[in-house]
Amino acid sequence: MILNRKTLVTAIAAASLGFSALSVQAAEPTLTAATASGGATTATFTGGATINSGSSYSGSVASSAGVDVTGTINVAAADVGKTGALIALVQIPGVGAFKMVSGGLFLPWNGQVSGLSPFAVKKLSAQEHITVMDDLIGADSNLAGLDFQVYFGYYTASNINTLAYTSTPVSFSIAATPAAGCPTNTRASTGAAHDGKPVCILSGRLTSNTHLNANNVYLLDGAVFVGGDNTTPATLTIDAGTKVISPVGLNFLVVSRGSKIMANGSAAAPITFTYDDEANATASTTGRWGGLIINGNAPVNGCATGTPVCELEGEGSTGKYGGNNAADSSGVLNYVVVKYPGQNITPTNELNGIAFQGVGSGTVVDYVQVHGSSDDGVEFFGGSVNAKHMILTSNEDDSFDWTFGWNGKVQHAVLKQRTGNGDRGIEADNNEFAFDSLPRSKPTLANFTFIGKGSGGRGMELRRGTGANIYNTVVTGFDTYCLDINDSATFLNGGSSATALTGQLTMTNTRLACANNFSESSTDPWAISAWFNGQAGNSTGAVDLSGVVNGPTVNALTAATLSDSFFDNVTHIGAVKDAATNWTSGWMFGN
Repeated sequence: MILNRKTLVTAIAAASLGFSALSVQAAEPTLTAATASGGATTATFTGGATINSGSSYSGSVASSAGVDVTGTINVAAADVGKTGALIALVQIPGVGAFKMVSGGLFLPWNGQVSGLSPFAVKKLSAQEHITVMDDLIGADSNLAGLDFQVYFGYYTASNINTLAYTSTPVSFSIAATPAAGCPTNTRASTGAAHDGKPVCILSGRLTSNTHLNANNVYLLDGAVFVGGDNTTPATLTIDAGTKVISPVGLNFLVVSRGSKIMANGSAAAPITFTYDDEANATASTTGRWGGLIINGNAPVNGCATGTPVCELEGEGSTGKYGGNNAADSSGVLNYVVVKYPGQNITPTNELNGIAFQGVGSGTVVDYVQVHGSSDDGVEFFGGSVNAKHMILTSNEDDSFDWTFGWNGKVQHAVLKQRTGNGDRGIEADNNEFAFDSLPRSKPTLANFTFIGKGSGGRGMELRRGTGANIYNTVVTGFDTYCLDINDSATFLNGGSSATALTGQLTMTNTRLACANNFSESSTDPWAISAWFNGQAGNSTGAVDLSGVVNGPTVNALTAATLSDSFFDNVTHIGAVKDAATNWTSGWMFGN
């Protein structure tokens, strides 16, 4: 078989239809398999381009970002244990095709299978992980503005005709190096530079795609909306390492229904939202600007029975949210740090750090921190958005809040309560106006670590009819209580007694370590302590955290394994198992 340039380009044109310039996936994308012989293979392949060590995979990267191209080969069972040769090929349309050889070097390829050379020969394991590009920076390698298609595979017995490979390539582009000056839909500030960079102003409503690069700092001027409400959709793309600032006041960013934010940072270069004088922030600083609001088309509750599309109004005139598309995508928040948000609109109407309002499960949220909000760190208003690797620190009201029917999933979260006036670790509602409103709130949470402020600290309050399934969690340092369940609707949703449970409200493999572990009342339908102690793997007692990292006592406790593919299989409870796997290090503010 000859893989000539014409064949490759034709294959690429067909295969690339599955990749849009702004697509991001949270797991290695699946790639179609083929063989040199034209026969079938049981080998399967995944792979993608990532700037954040596999937290997400993208079809487009900034010229300043270091991109890795990785792949996984699930070797055919009959080939496991055989001596195999691993191959990789990079096609750059308009430039040429290049094979990877030993040492990670690339040589021109002549277009024939016989001209392929392995980059490694080894005894094949059941799963082979490969890296074809490692921290490639387009601006530093004269490769900005180019498209790439990467193929890889393996063959056995020194016989190239046994080759199994990816007929779908990993397709991505490195954006052209941005020109100096303020991007489209922004304007130059007449004020001083910030962090040594020019300042560009964002204001009003963005009704066309806007791309913020890290050459500049961007200032929010008032309420900035991305797109209209399911009209004039727009995408706001923010490159790794970009900073968005705000003057003190009611300045905030809203992503409207039907539009997207693509904020794809990295551990080395997170995207930061903050206020313009953060250099003078102290431990008591909060609420200097509005925050980030994302409105989606996913279901919410609270409308009259029979309402065809349930829509709600966001706090502070931030737009409508809700709809009938649970899988709706509002884009990506990846390695994003939001500092000092939560500006008051009125004394009873405050913006949160990040408000996920009717946001769907197609949205990617991974490695996100909110610090120093004057209201909640994050609040989920209905919807089905999921998240991993979330850090909520020093927020004045509740760290983690949900209401109006949220049913997403979250794993790996650190919640550290603000000393003095932090309120709860979790405040959980179904609907404050109608406790049994449908769809009912029922998130699934796993591997949380809650660290309270000590005196006056309140941990988890589950109330107003909510459901929840909570696993592998550590709660400590909340002297008022670790755990409280309120309202008859919440108890009855959970079960007819502390041991006759419906499965709608559960907690397993969780450790409580508070001066008062339970907030119980003689009027409760059943005892919270009996409910907790009757479920698998739960315990009370001391914990030995070092900062947010587990010690040996915590790691000796049994963890639950969740069957849902969203959740990583872990052997520990709490958010961070040990120093070697401390996912908060390097990018977390205040760490």
